Amino acid sequence: MSEQHEPTPKKPVDFDELFPGRFLKAGLLGGKNVTLRITAVDVEPLPQDDGRDRKRGIISFAKTDMQLVMNSTNGQCLRAMFGRKVQEWVGKSITLRPDRDRFGRETVDCIRIAGSPDIAATMTCEISLPRKKPRTVTLEKTGAAPAAAAQPRPASGATREPGSDDA
Repeated sequence: MSEQHEPTPKKPVDFDELFPGRFLKAGLLGGKNVTLRITAVDVEPLPQDDGRDRKRGIISFAKTDMQLVMNSTNGQCLRAMFGRKVQEWVGKSITLRPDRDRFGRETVDCIRIAGSPDIAATMTCEISLPRKKPRTVTLEKTGAAPAAAAQPRPASGATREPGSDDA
């Protein structure tokens, strides 16, 4: 009788891989830019750290079950690239990049919009957030998504309620 060997599970590389869920996190990008095609833009209530729900924009993508919870910075970048009519964003590709930013008193890992292969040229947009000075962000015309490489590395089938990891 032959022995059956189960495949060795992939060892986590980044802290974010220890807490899998349905939402993209900076650590899942593997330190690289990732280009994904938008398949849906929705709004749904998500639980916050204080126990209350808050309606948040959710972006879904082709070729991954992972979704992106919108924040104001990324939303303003998408509006600058593709316009105010969010359902017209469907079918467009965006390039996400891991970054670090201030969230309250802490500096945390986050995901930012680097640009898109669907814009005509590199552009800038002004980001205006409450209680902060406006700042200018450069959005690059990026290359198309590789066929099978550079996709986020979610743990399969696991889900988790979002917390404050959507800086």
